[in-house]
Amino acid sequence: MDYLILQAEEKRLTVAHFEISRRSTELVGAATIELDEGRSLTDAVQQIAEKINGSPRVVLCLPPILFAQRSVLLPFSDLRKVREVLPSQLQGDIALPVEELSLDVMPVGDGQFLALWARKSDISAAIELFRNAGIEPHIVTSITFALAALPGIPPDCAVCDSRTLSLLKGGRLTYFRAFNSSVTSTMIAATLAALELSGEEITTRLCTIGQEEDQLSDADTLSLLIEKVELPPEMGHLFKNDETFQQLAGFYAVARACFAGTLPDFRQGELAWTAGDASLRKKLFLSGILSAVIILLLFVNTGIQYRAAVSDISSLNKSIASIYREIFPSRPKAVDEISEIKGEIRKLSGIESSNGYLDTLKKLAEAKNSINGLYEAELEGRNLRVKGDARSAQAADEFKAALAPLLATVELGEVKSRPDGTVGFSLTGTLKEGSK
Repeated sequence: MDYLILQAEEKRLTVAHFEISRRSTELVGAATIELDEGRSLTDAVQQIAEKINGSPRVVLCLPPILFAQRSVLLPFSDLRKVREVLPSQLQGDIALPVEELSLDVMPVGDGQFLALWARKSDISAAIELFRNAGIEPHIVTSITFALAALPGIPPDCAVCDSRTLSLLKGGRLTYFRAFNSSVTSTMIAATLAALELSGEEITTRLCTIGQEEDQLSDADTLSLLIEKVELPPEMGHLFKNDETFQQLAGFYAVARACFAGTLPDFRQGELAWTAGDASLRKKLFLSGILSAVIILLLFVNTGIQYRAAVSDISSLNKSIASIYREIFPSRPKAVDEISEIKGEIRKLSGIESSNGYLDTLKKLAEAKNSINGLYEAELEGRNLRVKGDARSAQAADEFKAALAPLLATVELGEVKSRPDGTVGFSLTGTLKEGSK
């Protein structure tokens, strides 16, 4: 996923382009454009827009001074539900009507959430400016809200950059304060003292990022362990040197938080980014048209195949009628030539079958010299079953032996004796190939 991170400040526009996957992060490019009377923010944005390659996800980072916060306690952890109840939770607790605010929330832990908001007018003005300049942001946020994703940052500490003091607890942002001027040790001490008086647990560790060395010259007045966030060795290939790291570490944190889905987004409600939805609807509309065309072509093809089949059947019926007239020239025109031809074929098959049956009976008659006679004979395919009378059981055996040239297999069934000394017998067998 490609992320184009832009930070608009009073006198400069900073941009960084990151390409992030689950396995790696690559810094595609970065630039800082100074703003003055000869180059406005619109001019700088247009300059960036002309050099964009591909379709990166644009993240606009606004100054944290535009955002406010409040800690809220809620009995559930689903962020979707928290966002739904947040307006009613804040209504009456803040001076501004919630209808004029763009809201989002960050989990802190143990049912605690950090509610964040900014004026819709400020967010919409920034969106309109960048859209008109050629780059419409997909996400509007602030670098402060991604500080927990800074590389090499401890999970519990205070973080200070040039204009903001933030508190991290358990790797999550719990508080921030933005200043109109550069942060000094006096500002930090006063802020931490006020938090301690309100019952907030204060950390003893202060991490600085992007600070000049002399900005906290009187840091000895702070009872904190102060350390500068250094470039981790494993990320040397990404930032090359510590100066680049100090300038772009916040942008990297924004890209990683956006990739992880933990970055607050203030394009909510009527300010939500809809260009992607419009593009998706356009693609779905085009796909629907193509699907309809394919279905129509399938119906047309099926209709053509049906007409061809009907034409073939009609031609076949005409051919059969012509054949019928050739076979039976003296017969009147039949109602159904096909049925009559089938009937004639069955008759011919019956005659052939009858001839075979008569030949078999003839051979049985020639072999019955040793018995009195046969009173039942059945031929089914090549299977023969007969019943008859014999003078004795021995005569029945002799009849069985006489059928050896005719039958491939022969079996004499039950032999029943009669009062007059004769016997009744049954015999089954299978005709030899060519005997029928």
